[in-house]
Amino acid sequence: MTAEIRHVAPTLRRWCTADTRFAVATVVGVSGDAPCAVGTVMAIAATGEVAGGVAGGCVDGAVFTAAQDVIGSGRAHRNRYAHQGAGSSMVGLACRGEIDVVVLPAAVDVVAPLLDRLLANQPVASALVLPADPSAVLLVVADPHGMWGSSGDAGVDEMVAHRLRALASTGGTQVERLVDTGGRPMDVLCVGHRPAPRMLVYGMSPVARAVSQLGRFLGFDVTVCDPRPVFVRAAHFPDAHQVVCDWPHRHLSSVDVDARTAIVVLSHDDRHETELLSLALRGPAGYVGVMGSRDTHRERLVRLAAAGLTEHELWRLRAPIGLDLGARTPQETAVSICAELVITAGAGGTGRPLTDTDGPIHRRTGTTVS
Repeated sequence: MTAEIRHVAPTLRRWCTADTRFAVATVVGVSGDAPCAVGTVMAIAATGEVAGGVAGGCVDGAVFTAAQDVIGSGRAHRNRYAHQGAGSSMVGLACRGEIDVVVLPAAVDVVAPLLDRLLANQPVASALVLPADPSAVLLVVADPHGMWGSSGDAGVDEMVAHRLRALASTGGTQVERLVDTGGRPMDVLCVGHRPAPRMLVYGMSPVARAVSQLGRFLGFDVTVCDPRPVFVRAAHFPDAHQVVCDWPHRHLSSVDVDARTAIVVLSHDDRHETELLSLALRGPAGYVGVMGSRDTHRERLVRLAAAGLTEHELWRLRAPIGLDLGARTPQETAVSICAELVITAGAGGTGRPLTDTDGPIHRRTGTTVS
């Protein structure tokens, strides 16, 4: 399972706490222009509640039915959904792609440690061990000593655990073919669930509230920071993970920043902006954007150059922040900012309307289980 499970983790943890039986469907193979990636998940409870989805349309309906059978029988299910041709009565994809889906009954003693670490934003890795027959098993590794689940073969468990311990810190998806002690081959889908990337939002405003909401929806660990106590209250930012009352430049100097960090400056306050942006642009953050008019930005560039920032450092600054969507409201502005974040994440998008482009819509990493 990939990081997509992070988005449904609160629901799954609630099911675990309530002793609700459920099954998890995982996409383990993708070919063609399918609308999902390897590792996409859909969870189905015995009550009929659903979290996530694998492909939409009739495929999700078929997976729901299979999951209900899996919950009742306790046996894993595996099926390949191919293109649904005109007039075909078979369940399939209208996009001419193919996906391979494994549905596994959830073992709470294995799933709960994974969910707890995802919800705590801690490194963790998981693997689906897929023998040639329809059975399957989930293994979870969180640290050198924490492992949950078993394939039934100690040698396989140790090989998988070794791979998961490396992936827990680096992230990524790997597919390998292993051989158990009886000489039987099995495919293993290993996924490292890195902690969610950080979004640091500086400045309190309706746009900041909308950005924090959309940032959380996109999977960021969101911090909002402003120096004014009257405005910085958790109730004002219900979607932020942390709300901090401090000067932005002081806060930024106290937190860990990496290439996955997004720094969004919405303060409209230049008293400490030069110091804040100097820290941000000289650090490793993958995205640094600041709000303001073009005239304001020209003045800002003069101040930053006077502070000693290089042309390359200034080139990294996204200002005025966001894509040109014609945004007017705080919510529309937040969409334009987060759309620019998605573009700069390096997934290969152009930012142009899809109707004006050709070629595949969905870009693939090539990870698949045969």
